Amino acid sequence: MPTMDPYEVLGVPRNASDADVKKAYRRMARKNHPDVNPGDPAAHKKFQEIAAAYEILKDPERRARYDRFGDLGDARGEAPPPGAPPPYGGSRPGAGFRWSGDLGDLFSDIFSGGGGFAGSPFPEEEDAAAALTVSFRDAVLGGTVTFSTRIPRRCSRCRGTGRSGKSACPACHGAGSVVESETLSVRIPAGVDTGSKIRLPGKGRTEGGDLYLSITVEPHPYFGRQGDDILAEVPVTVSEAYLGAEVDVPTIRGPVRARIPEGTQAGQRFRLKGRGIENARLGTTGDHYYRVRVVMPETVAPEGRELAEAFAGLYRQNPRAKLPTRL
Repeated sequence: MPTMDPYEVLGVPRNASDADVKKAYRRMARKNHPDVNPGDPAAHKKFQEIAAAYEILKDPERRARYDRFGDLGDARGEAPPPGAPPPYGGSRPGAGFRWSGDLGDLFSDIFSGGGGFAGSPFPEEEDAAAALTVSFRDAVLGGTVTFSTRIPRRCSRCRGTGRSGKSACPACHGAGSVVESETLSVRIPAGVDTGSKIRLPGKGRTEGGDLYLSITVEPHPYFGRQGDDILAEVPVTVSEAYLGAEVDVPTIRGPVRARIPEGTQAGQRFRLKGRGIENARLGTTGDHYYRVRVVMPETVAPEGRELAEAFAGLYRQNPRAKLPTRL
């Protein structure tokens, strides 16, 4: 594996302070975190590189050893947990990389709490987070949503220090940040699901920070979802199920005429290929699956009794013959 330069990975000069290294790490880790880029192997690999670079530069001994000898290894030889990423600069699995609590705490700092916004109390934090609920239609087809949120912004008067001379800043009352209400518009990509993250550049705690939206999708009264597939139910009459018929099947892009084969059983499942959700990230489209529900007539009439009695003679065996008789 090619040797990496941790300074180059984090985008900091070799004389960067510890605070600058940590700030660069947090900023880049947020933007490349797997939770923000689900299913993106390039972002996942980049996140691993960022984490490995920070492990070297945050440790004074390892950083000095790298500066002097270009050594990426770990002299203490601590093994990573199962599932750790490949080594950097070592042939032994896990060599040169040790996991840190910073990795686990990274997103808990950003996405903490459930009150509509969250942010770290540390003044060097630039990003913020908010929760956004979108309709099922906007989630599967895409759309533009306008919403209001409250974001803790760094106090412009004291620049986040919380102090004005020897006293508390009168603007933020010593907190270092001021909560601001803002109305924003965001483009919802087609195919997002609950748990997806959307980044709004420049809308974080500072001009250089970003706002990360955690998406929740409202359920639909008719359509269900499983990954990129759509699930639904189509009611048919007894005669349509027995004789076969063509019926209109509702899909997320409008009705589709579909054939119900003769002898269709209640609960039988059919597929409309490519009628599901378009996944722009993967370049694929899901399918539409619908189950048939056979609906009995609401009226019990003499002619219906005669037909039902005639139908009974068509069963070759008791439909409950294979049911268990006891546990």
